[in-house]
Amino acid sequence: MSGSRTSVIMLTNTKKEMEVTGPRIKGDSYFGYTDGVHTIQLKYLNFTGGFGLQGTLALDPQDEDWFWIDLPGIEDFNAVPYLMYPKDPLSPTGDDSIESNFIGDSGTEAFTFKGNFTYLRAVVTREYIDPAPVQPSDGTWYLGQIDNVLLCI
Repeated sequence: MSGSRTSVIMLTNTKKEMEVTGPRIKGDSYFGYTDGVHTIQLKYLNFTGGFGLQGTLALDPQDEDWFWIDLPGIEDFNAVPYLMYPKDPLSPTGDDSIESNFIGDSGTEAFTFKGNFTYLRAVVTREYIDPAPVQPSDGTWYLGQIDNVLLCI
């Protein structure tokens, strides 16, 4: 197939959410590209948590059809299949002026990975944070956010 690549927003503004699974996005095989090359841009603000991508080969995927994708920067994919932020908990890059016990990382990163998928989805998790945060009385979590995830196929 000739022509330009397609860019899709996978996830935006996860501010108050502890666990987020983005919508399924048509993958490489749907757009007619057979090289399997995908690039994502991840923008995060004062983020504490995990971020990962899942893919599937199913045409009508159910929960059990999704699998984690090994992104560059994941230290031990078999133990933890997503990126963890802050990358260096002793030196987070986020804004420490925010009143919070959790100061995360801020930044923008891009990752390129290869594979043919029918669908992809972005996942944010905070399951590993220890001690687990307690929700404030106003309902607002102070764990930062994934501002956006852009997928280029």
